Amino acid sequence: MSFSDDIAVTRVGPGRFTAELHERWSSLVGIHGGYTAAIVVNAMTAAVDDPSRALRSFATQFASVPRPGPVDIEVSVERTGKSMTTTSARLLQEGRVLQVAHAASSTTRPGLAYDDHVSPRDADPGDTRRFASPAGVGHFQNADVRLDPDVVPFGGGEEAWVAAWLRPLHGEPIDAAWLVTMCDLLPPAVFSRTTAPVKAATIEYVVHLATDQPSVPPGEYVYLSCRSPLSNEGFAVEDATMWAPDGRVLAVARQTRLAGA
Repeated sequence: MSFSDDIAVTRVGPGRFTAELHERWSSLVGIHGGYTAAIVVNAMTAAVDDPSRALRSFATQFASVPRPGPVDIEVSVERTGKSMTTTSARLLQEGRVLQVAHAASSTTRPGLAYDDHVSPRDADPGDTRRFASPAGVGHFQNADVRLDPDVVPFGGGEEAWVAAWLRPLHGEPIDAAWLVTMCDLLPPAVFSRTTAPVKAATIEYVVHLATDQPSVPPGEYVYLSCRSPLSNEGFAVEDATMWAPDGRVLAVARQTRLAGA
């Protein structure tokens, strides 16, 4: 199955869609949140129904743990202006709310253009091995993941950091929904500071898309770096940056995670 098949939605009425959560996207707890977020993005994009208005910002809160099986997506187009459309959505399973989201989609606009980010790695992982998924965690196998060799999960290090090279399977194109999923794909950054797994479920997830045209050639990797410089009172903040092979930033993301023992 392709990624586009996995996140496919079916319109069943005005602002109403259905989808199927596949077991191969299983995570440590339920179905992977980045994957379900991409399904919501797909439904919101279909509701906007304007290719000139690309997804620019997406934010979601995770309310319940999803299970494999059918889900419903309710999308409201809150406002359509001259260049921007604002939408909100809910993802439900058997009447139970799983996610609440909102998004902004916009045409390209004139304005400042600069990028002070500097990619810390080469565009290609070289002979770095493909990351092997731990038992019971299936979502890593839905992309070609090459963990940065400097990352030591459960190494008890002084920095909460995880990074990897990523690319779609089967040469699929990179689009906004794929970026939303992949910015949440890696193990929690706090796992580099701990010596064993801790509670690290995502509470809120926000992605800002830096371009309406990712334009990554088929077969090439993007590089994702995630850092968590702050954890307090059982919650950690994690920031992610994703670079294209040519050094352009494709997306930045922020999560609030549990950070319990």
